[in-house]
Amino acid sequence: MVDLLGYLWVIWLIGIPIYLRLLFSIIKNRGALVNSDTRCDIHSPFIIFQITTKGGQKIVLDNVNKINEVCSKIGYKNFRIDVISEIIEKFKGANVITIPKDFTPLHAKFKARALQYAIQFREKSNENTASYWIFHLDDESMLTAQCLISLMKHIEGKGNPISEGLIIYPNKWNEGSKLVKYLDSIRPVFCYECMNMLSQRSGFPDWLHGSNLLVRADIEKSIGWDFDTISEDSLFGYKAFKKYGKTIFGWHGGMLKEQSPFTFKDFVKQRKRWISGTIMNLRYQTTKEKALVLYRLSSWAIGFFSFFVMILSFLVKQQVIYFLQPLLAFNYILLLAIYQIGFQMNTSELKFSMKKRIMEHVIVGILTPLLLFLESIPIWAWIRHHSNEFEIIMK
Repeated sequence: MVDLLGYLWVIWLIGIPIYLRLLFSIIKNRGALVNSDTRCDIHSPFIIFQITTKGGQKIVLDNVNKINEVCSKIGYKNFRIDVISEIIEKFKGANVITIPKDFTPLHAKFKARALQYAIQFREKSNENTASYWIFHLDDESMLTAQCLISLMKHIEGKGNPISEGLIIYPNKWNEGSKLVKYLDSIRPVFCYECMNMLSQRSGFPDWLHGSNLLVRADIEKSIGWDFDTISEDSLFGYKAFKKYGKTIFGWHGGMLKEQSPFTFKDFVKQRKRWISGTIMNLRYQTTKEKALVLYRLSSWAIGFFSFFVMILSFLVKQQVIYFLQPLLAFNYILLLAIYQIGFQMNTSELKFSMKKRIMEHVIVGILTPLLLFLESIPIWAWIRHHSNEFEIIMK
C-alpha cells in the first residue's frame, strides 16, 4: 500500500513538459522580452489605439487619458483613439464608435462582433491599408511610454504585421483580493512562451492575447473577426497562421500594464471564458493540434489532484518511488520559480520596501501548492457548468 501511494506522485509530473518548455523560453528570451531601447527619434505611420468595450466601464476614461498623456509626453501626434462601444458614450480625447444594434455579421457575436464592426467602419475612410496600424487594448489596459516607443520602432523597422508584447498586472494592487493577485503571478511568465511561440518558425500559435496586440490594418481586414467564438483573439491568431504562415507573427517588445480580477469569483469566470473559447476553437484545428491543446488543458486540471496527493502525504506514511524523487524535486522547484518570477514581474514597479518585498515573496512561496490547486478550480467549474456566453469581468 505504501508503494502504491508513492506512485500517486506521478500526477505531479504530468505538466513537466510544459514547464520545461517554459524554462527553455525564459532562458532563450530573458534579454529580449522587453525592449530596452527607449530612444525616441522616429515618426511612425498612423496608429489607431482601439479600446473595445461592452460600454459603461468607468476605467475606459482612465485608459483614454493614459494614452493621451503618454503620447503627449514623447511628442507623438500621429494617432487616434477609437473606443468601440455597445452604447452611446463620450470620452474627451477619443473617437467613440457605437455599434448599431442591428449590426449582424454572419457569425460573430459578443466582442468579435464589435471588432468586426470596427473593421467595416474603418473601410468607409479607406483606413484598412498598410499605412495604418491597429493597437488593441482592453478596458483596463494602461499604455506605457516604453510600450509606445517599442510599437513605433517595430513599425519603422518593418516588423511583422501581427505582434505582441509583455502584459503585467500591477494596476490597483491594493484593491480586491490579494490571493487573486498572487494567482496572477503565473500570467506574465507565460509571455516568455508566447514570445517564443510567435518568434519561432514552426508549429501553430496556441493562443494570442487580445490586448497589447499590434496588427497592420490591411492584414486585420483580410482575416477579419467574423467567427463564432468567445476566444476571438486566439482564433484570429490561428486563422492568420493558416492564411499567412508563421512569418506573419512577431514580438514588438512593448510592456502593457493591466489589473487582476477583483474577486475569486471573477477570476473563475475569466478562466472559464478562456476554457470555453479554447474548446469552441478546437473545431477548426487538426487532430494533432487538438491533442496538444487538450494536453495543455489536462495539465491545467491536474493541479486539483496534485494538491490532494500532497495533503495525503501528511496523513498517510508513504514511500515515494526512488526514481520519481529527483523529478519531483526538479518539477517543484520549477513551479516555485515560475510564481516567484511572475510575482516579481507584476510588482517590479510598485514601491515596496525591501522588507515587504521579501515577505511577499515568502508568502507566495508558501502558498504555491495552494495557488496551483486554486488555478485548477475554473476548469473543474467549467466541466460542472459552462456556457458559450461572454461574461463581463468588473474592472
